[in-house]
Amino acid sequence: MNVDTECIPLGHIQTYFDLRKSVVLEADWLVKRSLIAVNNPGEILENIIGLNQEAFYRNAHIDYRPGDPDRFISTRQTVALVDQAIKALEMPYLGLAMGNLMTVSHHGMAGVAAVTQPTLVECLDTIGRFCVELFPPLEMKSVDGPSEAAFVIEEVISLAPHTHFFLELNMVSFYNIFQHLVAGEYELTGADFSYPEPAWGNIYRRYFKCPVRFNQPQTCLRGSASLANYELPLGNRLMAMSAEKSLFENIPTRAIRFLPLRLRRLLVRYYGAFPSLENAASELGMSGRTLRRKLAEDGTTYQHELDQVREKLTREYFARGGTSITEVALLLGFADSSAFAKAFRRWTGMSPTAFLARSE
Repeated sequence: MNVDTECIPLGHIQTYFDLRKSVVLEADWLVKRSLIAVNNPGEILENIIGLNQEAFYRNAHIDYRPGDPDRFISTRQTVALVDQAIKALEMPYLGLAMGNLMTVSHHGMAGVAAVTQPTLVECLDTIGRFCVELFPPLEMKSVDGPSEAAFVIEEVISLAPHTHFFLELNMVSFYNIFQHLVAGEYELTGADFSYPEPAWGNIYRRYFKCPVRFNQPQTCLRGSASLANYELPLGNRLMAMSAEKSLFENIPTRAIRFLPLRLRRLLVRYYGAFPSLENAASELGMSGRTLRRKLAEDGTTYQHELDQVREKLTREYFARGGTSITEVALLLGFADSSAFAKAFRRWTGMSPTAFLARSE
């Protein structure tokens, strides 16, 4: 998949921008709910509720037809929608404001299916599964540690230049949902962001009661490992199953059928002992020649996908507190630490040592 692969259900993207369902038509309410003091709240509110949908989608080169449930759009088109919204509202921090306006109901049946899981870790795993299908440019997953666990959000397809919008929106939205589910019983230990602090960094601290850090190895919400088994107050397996069934009956998905995504999932399972192209092809039910051809048709290669997985696993290793370059090099199948360091510099533009120092 790449930025032009049409893999995102338009029906899902509309939940990001159709905030009229829960917006009170009062400027004072908008300021209070968003926690942001602006000079023209009335004008911003008018833009939110009076957005010309046809022009909005047309400007992003989307053939928008109301009532068409089977439309898919690309990452590039999605970013173009965000770009229009940020410029129209003159709010570079729009992700934060929108995330704070979004409730479980804005996530639709996906939200219902997640919050009716029996435990918090099952809720997070459900969100991760849905993300693969509904918004494949991002990957979401829970990562366990001995004393601390994390809910990690990271790019699979580049969302530049508005990566921060998508991370802000999801981080704030999930943070608020967490607060609602635990009803103030627990507080998270931190909200980490993988990019430098933006000019509006002070606004982040209005939304998160826990410590906020930038320039971290991963974007994630962190909390005590014991929270994994926290029993959710709305837990109801039958309701969760019904909501998931309804979700996928009403919003079509196609991401799971994309070969590069299937290959990455296979490679992750082989952490430390990655299969050859031929063996990977066999597991995917095809010949090595066919795998090469199909990957080329999707604009990628086996080596590129392997590098993507290795980089992701490296970031996870460092995020969990690992500091041995030799150890991670061996875990990822490199001949030695120098070969790993060369690859890491190609992935990130910096040495492993510099990357670790940035995170301290």
